Parts: sequence; C-alpha cells; structure tokens
Amino acid sequence: MIQKEKKLLMHVGPVNILDRVLYAGLKNNVGFTSQEFVEAFQFSLKKTRELFQVDNTYQPFLIPGGGTSAMESVTSLLKEGEKVLVVTNGVFGDRWVNIFRKYPIKVNVLSTEPGYYVEPETIEKEVKKDKYTLVTFTHVETSTGVRQPIKDSVKAVRDYVDLVVVDGVSSVGAEEVKAKDWGVDVYLTASQKALGVPPGLGILVLSERAMERLKDEKSIAGYYLDLRNWLPVMNSMENGKASYFSTPPVHTILMLSEALKIIIDEEGLESRIKRHEKVASAIRAGIEGMGLEIVAKKPEAYSNTVTGVILKKTNAGNVLSEIVSEGVELAPGVHPKLQGKYFRIGHMGWVTENDAIVTIASIERVLSKLGEDIRLGEGIKATQLYLAK
Repeated sequence: MIQKEKKLLMHVGPVNILDRVLYAGLKNNVGFTSQEFVEAFQFSLKKTRELFQVDNTYQPFLIPGGGTSAMESVTSLLKEGEKVLVVTNGVFGDRWVNIFRKYPIKVNVLSTEPGYYVEPETIEKEVKKDKYTLVTFTHVETSTGVRQPIKDSVKAVRDYVDLVVVDGVSSVGAEEVKAKDWGVDVYLTASQKALGVPPGLGILVLSERAMERLKDEKSIAGYYLDLRNWLPVMNSMENGKASYFSTPPVHTILMLSEALKIIIDEEGLESRIKRHEKVASAIRAGIEGMGLEIVAKKPEAYSNTVTGVILKKTNAGNVLSEIVSEGVELAPGVHPKLQGKYFRIGHMGWVTENDAIVTIASIERVLSKLGEDIRLGEGIKATQLYLAK
C-alpha cells in the first residue's frame, strides 16, 4: 500500500512534476486577462526562445492541447496540392502521416525498422528526386527511444525544401536543440515531457521563412489550430497586454512559467541536458548489465529521454502490472512490430540519479519473480558503477 502511495513515475509522459511547479498552478481566481497570468505568459514566450536556442527572428507560440495539436497546427503553413515528406522512425513519426492525409496535400513517407533511424543520406537522395514543400523529422521517436541525428538530417535537406519541421516532443529540454543554427523552420514540443509540466500545451517556434507562409490566406488549416488566429494573442501577450482567441490553459501556463524559470535561469539548459544524459546512460548500463537488449540498435541513436527494453520470454504487460506493486510505473511498448515484447522507461523532466537506482532495482526484482532470464544484481551494480565514475 505504502509503495503505491509513493509511486515513482518513470513514464514517457506525463512525468513526475516538482512540487514547486505544481504549486505555481494551484491558484484560484486567475483569469486570462489578469496581470499575473499575462506576466506568466509573457515570461514563458520569451523563455521559449531560449529553450529552442533562437533569437527574436523566431516567433514562439503556446497553444492549447499538446504535441499533436502543435503538429497539426503546421498545416497552417501549407496550401492545397503541395507535397510533404514524412521521415519516420516509428509510431509518432507516423502520426504526421495520419495528420497530413486528412488534408488536400500529397504525402510521401521514408521509414525504417524499429530500433533504427532513417539515414541522412537516404533522405537527401529522396529530396533531390522530387520537389517537397515541407519535410518533417521526429527528434526522439517516443515509441522506440530512437534519436534522429537532426543536425545532419536538416543539413541534408535544407537546400532542397522550403520548410523543415522537427517534432521535439520527447527531446526539447533534455537533448541539444539549436533551431536557428541548424536551420529548422518549425521546432515543436509539449508541456508534459522533458519540460516537466502537466499536459495541456503545444509549444512551437517559427522562423521568418515559416512566418512568411502565414501571410498566405490560402492555407489548408482549419480554424482552432490555424496559427493565424493565435498570432495576435502571442504578440499582444509578449507586449504585456491581455488578448483572446480561445481560452488558454491558464494554470498550465502558470506552471510552465515556473518550470522555465528553473530550467533556464536556475539549473541552466546545458546542465539539464547533461543530467538527462547521465541518468539515461546509467539506466541503460543497468539494462545491459542484467543481460537485456535495448530497442535502439546503435549507441548514437540512444536518447536522453526514452529507453525501450526488449524481453526474452516474459510478456511486457505482466512486467508493467507487477512493477506498479513495487512503486514504479513504466510505459507500455506501442510499436506494432514489437507488441508485447518490450516496455519503455521514461527518464525525463526532473529525473535524478536516485530515480535510476530505484528503477533498475525494481525492474530486476520483478523480472526475477516472473522468471525472465537476467543476471540478478548485475543491473544495479552496473548502474552504480556508471554513476560512481
């Protein structure tokens, strides 16, 4: 009973949230025109630029919803009949396909087997063959934990396409992101992942090139997610004046403001990325130490935020059910080609070295009980040795 009450959430989102961040949203009688809210919105917009490593030539957006709403809002930049290329490494890369096929545009797909990323050379060959208005990438594929080499991938296509879009839902705040230096036109994320805030917000930055596309009224976008409708709100809020299009998630933005203060002004973005890398590496050392395989096939594809773990004989659903009784919640595997054969560990947001120790120790105990072929005790030893370096 007590272990369940003290549950450690090592999920791929939502994630554990600092009390200080939660308390920032526990306020009554805060309207979207109140000075307190306008200041939190203004602060969040300005810090969003720092988060994505861009300057004032990029326009930030905070819109209701999450990663998927941010993704679908990209249709604001497209016109009927234009062609897009989706580069996908799994389930959430595929989501771009599901979104775009609802609209009157042409969609082509480059994909790969689970555990791998699409090579930049392959992508370059494709964009040289055909004219694409827009190319999408997924920085970290949440379904597998595979990290796409975004800098090299963008470089491969930059001279051949109008717009480059990156889904950073499971990367921003935990992986290196340099939207301007890399030449990315739209970089997006969501509040509930590495930023360590509850769900409710899609977060984007748009380059000057992307903003020029917003001037074209022939966009295929719908209504609610048309960024043209949100732009006046962003401009007004950044200037310290309340504005309205549709009710924003007031309390989530209050919490985002507090989280960004910690991330950028207190912990520092570089230190935060290093912390994520250390915790992620310690967890993977433990997984490999106990004799299990990681979904991502190449070390350079390992992400700082998600690790997929392949089981030898135990059903993944049984592992997830059993480990909750140990006080830890993990994420199910969702890639259809690996269904029932793997689970995912989320290590993002406010994760610590101690969280890595608890997670690996709990996984070892549960797998031993379920009869999985592991080297009991070697996982936690490997994690400790890595952290003691």
